[in-house]
Amino acid sequence: MPLVRSWWLAKRKGKEAYIAPGIVSDHAHPSGKRVVYRIEQDLADGPIAETDGTVGRRGAVCVACQVGVSLKHIRAEGTARRIGSVLMATVAESARTRVYVEPSDAEVFSAQIPRIADSLFDQEIGHYPRDIKAPIYGMTVFADLFTNRQLVALTTFSDLVAEAREHALADAISVGWRDGTRLEAGGSGAAAYADAIATYLGLGVSRLTDIANALARWENTKEQIRNLFSRQAIPMLWDFAETTPFGMAAGSYLVSLGSLIKAIVDTGGPTAKVSQADASTRPYEGSLISTDPPYYDNIGYSDLSDFFYVWQRRTLREIYPDLLSTMLVPKAEELVANPYRHHGRDGARKFFEEGFRDVFARARESALPDFPITVYYAFKQSDTTDDGTSSSGWETLLDGMIRSGWSITATWPMRSELSNRMIAKDSNALASSIVLALRPRSADVPTTDRRGLIAALQAELPEALRKLQHGLIAPVDLPQAAIGPGMAVFSRYSSVLEADGSPMTVRSALARINEILDEVMNEQEGDFDADTRFAIAWYRQHGYGTGDFGDADNLARSRNTAVGCLERAGILTSRAGKVTMIRPEDLARRLRRPRRRAHRGVGGGAPPHPAPDLRGRAGRG
Repeated sequence: MPLVRSWWLAKRKGKEAYIAPGIVSDHAHPSGKRVVYRIEQDLADGPIAETDGTVGRRGAVCVACQVGVSLKHIRAEGTARRIGSVLMATVAESARTRVYVEPSDAEVFSAQIPRIADSLFDQEIGHYPRDIKAPIYGMTVFADLFTNRQLVALTTFSDLVAEAREHALADAISVGWRDGTRLEAGGSGAAAYADAIATYLGLGVSRLTDIANALARWENTKEQIRNLFSRQAIPMLWDFAETTPFGMAAGSYLVSLGSLIKAIVDTGGPTAKVSQADASTRPYEGSLISTDPPYYDNIGYSDLSDFFYVWQRRTLREIYPDLLSTMLVPKAEELVANPYRHHGRDGARKFFEEGFRDVFARARESALPDFPITVYYAFKQSDTTDDGTSSSGWETLLDGMIRSGWSITATWPMRSELSNRMIAKDSNALASSIVLALRPRSADVPTTDRRGLIAALQAELPEALRKLQHGLIAPVDLPQAAIGPGMAVFSRYSSVLEADGSPMTVRSALARINEILDEVMNEQEGDFDADTRFAIAWYRQHGYGTGDFGDADNLARSRNTAVGCLERAGILTSRAGKVTMIRPEDLARRLRRPRRRAHRGVGGGAPPHPAPDLRGRAGRG
């Protein structure tokens, strides 16, 4: 049963090509049948959306009998090691044009080589099923993420790095350099020079693994192979491309190394000292701090880093014996809220929040009085309760700072995120990071009460918001950017007292800031009609992504309108309990679309006119 995401090889107009599976009799096969793959270019018979591929989010369909199977069954087959791969097409280049041909027996045979025995690649992939999907389909060790042929090529390049180091060392000594100490010990002689060259070559091998693996997809619109880490995850990929490591096309070692060389050539200025340490225990004396902290469990960096680490350890362990001493990346001290590592969600939250406070408390002990520290933050997570709307991510960050004796003195947004990154497509993911400048809070600052805080917020937030808007802040970023000026007011006091005399929490302060922010925004939008005010508020929360009908209904009622009215107005679609706002370009097409109308009048009337390299493509099964 072929498990294929898409049959298309090329979608460029006039050069379309796709794989057409067929069933033939084969008495040597236990079922008496087998699947064959032909290359077709007749668009009349090409795959359509309903038949493009055999596997989706819910399961797969057999091309022979049209019987469906669940993903649960596929995962069980993978765990039992009954999922393999087969070559479906060969991609060649002729006169700078891609040519797609059915694989020959020789090409199929050339890929059937034994798996390399190397205990390093038999290390288990980390358990993080939210972002690392391959293990639940039976790909549990790092060797499973590569074809046997890819493992041979990569280990060969890895072995050649040590050989290249010996040549570099001999050349350096031959021109009069002293051998000296190694690079990891701070040397600068011939040995350190050879280590440096080997380091760059080894990083080139490590970078090559990102595209020379069995999870690299074939992009049929641009007709090229794409690397595994288009986002911070190791997903399951059903049909993949295997590219040659030679030549000058994407996927070759020279291309991977060439990108590193460009970075080295463009790098200038003073040298930097890089060290690895626990942020909550390391000393900060004499340090000017600028940090981009982790965001709860957004990304499992250490588990994902193992993918590259196993190759770097194999290639460079002789050069960096201390740095690469562990079999996999150290994980115990990583400050992320990983529920699989810290006994569930509550344990992970406690570990993260306590560690976060420890970091800022440690930095506060030896802070430079004349210079602020800067903190970059781009986390968006809204929690709505009876007390108002706040953010768990912001709450943890700000609580850790304020309780450690820091005061926020300035905030500003910085455009730092790519709009074409995977997480930002069709969503309202943050486009900017919010930069907070912190200074140690004096011990003699005054206290205030809830009423005093609200009065200060009402006096200062409108002007701060206007400055942000004049700075062309993206609408999706505005509520997050406004948290900074609001917390600057809150953090200037030693404490803010509630009506019962208890200190106000950061969560409660965030809720008050969001309330006043809504008041200011509503006042600015007071001249707009109800539909426009809904569209502005919905875009801030969801962008052009899809949201729940219940959220849209509540928002519409608060703006004195209804979802049905908004759908009839043509600004959104509401289907199956989900609501999506229509993009401006799609809205323009709807407005230009002619409508059928009956026309009457003397002499009749006419309706108005509308406005004017060699690669392989393999699939699992």
